[in-house]
Amino acid sequence: MVAVTFLLPLYLVLSRLGVLTFSIENQLFDHYSSSKKPRINQSDLVEVNIYMTIQTVLDVDERFQSISFYGWFKVQWQDEFLTWDETEFHGVRRIKVPYHKVWIPDIALYYSEKHIHDLGVHPFVTVTSAGHMTWYPGAKYTVQCHMNVKKFPFDEQKCSMVVGAWQTTDWMQKIVPRARSKNGAKEIAENGEWEFQSFTYEETYDPEFNLTKIIYTLRFRRRYRYFLLCTIMPIVILAVLNSLTFLIPVESGERIQYCLTLFLTFTVFLTLFDQTMPRNSTDVPFITVFVTFHLFLCVISTVVSIVTISIQLKSDEVTRVVPSENSDVLRMDHDQRDQCQEYWKSSPRKTFSRSNCKEVILNKIDTFMLVTNFILLGISAFILTIFYLS
Repeated sequence: MVAVTFLLPLYLVLSRLGVLTFSIENQLFDHYSSSKKPRINQSDLVEVNIYMTIQTVLDVDERFQSISFYGWFKVQWQDEFLTWDETEFHGVRRIKVPYHKVWIPDIALYYSEKHIHDLGVHPFVTVTSAGHMTWYPGAKYTVQCHMNVKKFPFDEQKCSMVVGAWQTTDWMQKIVPRARSKNGAKEIAENGEWEFQSFTYEETYDPEFNLTKIIYTLRFRRRYRYFLLCTIMPIVILAVLNSLTFLIPVESGERIQYCLTLFLTFTVFLTLFDQTMPRNSTDVPFITVFVTFHLFLCVISTVVSIVTISIQLKSDEVTRVVPSENSDVLRMDHDQRDQCQEYWKSSPRKTFSRSNCKEVILNKIDTFMLVTNFILLGISAFILTIFYLS
């Protein structure tokens, strides 16, 4: 009984309000045309205030260089035909009407995935007794952006969105940007991969078409910790392991397998970058250059390992000959010849093994490749660090 007593007056009030709203609409739209500029004097300019809000960033696609987000606009203007006296309608100050029944500003989002995108749809427009119109269109937007991924994963990106009239010049309507807050980026929902730094706007004028455009710019940077642990560190570790290739003894027979394993691992990382990074020759990620460089070093190490193992597997025992000016021993460098001759002199038999000479050569090759790999590793790591810090 108490509930009925409470709800009955509320029902009567709402019913009365609905009747009043219906009466206002009948009066306002009796001779109203939504295609007519909302000015009694048709030569007067319509000033349209616009606010843009990005609610949630759904995806940043580096490969296809686009950003998708949910957002909405607050659009305000004055309609001189939609006014009424509040006292005649029991103090009703505002009503909501279907957007297709009123004049809507000609505004579009340029350079979207479909080149031109309307602002979206909201079924109702709020109208006040003074003729102030407020419309909140919203949608999922996809905008093309140029992504510079040279410093991946420490990169910062900038994405610009252009809002302006599509077929209406400034003598009919004037778009004026407004800001909801000083830093619009704070209103964007948190994202696990990107940190949004700022969301600003600037007003530009196109004299050729007599149009005012608003350029909204979103600046954001990548949260690098995940990529540092899962991408950068493994690549650096692989580069160090690649430099240690020639510490593996040739006799073990594992050197070539080791090189091929590193080669395949580097190839996997390159494939991963190919699937995620934009195919753009002007902004190649430096980490990709680093991986390709060490992949090339891995190939050289594999070739040298094949040569050294081939030398090692040749016959070790040959008939001993007395060294002469035309002998192979004299063709060696001074240190190698001394070691071979010393071994020959100490041999109690008339045959000797050439394995010592081969071992000297192989050891020198291994030492040279080991030192060279470490030097190149240090240089490449230094350049990578300087590039990221610049």
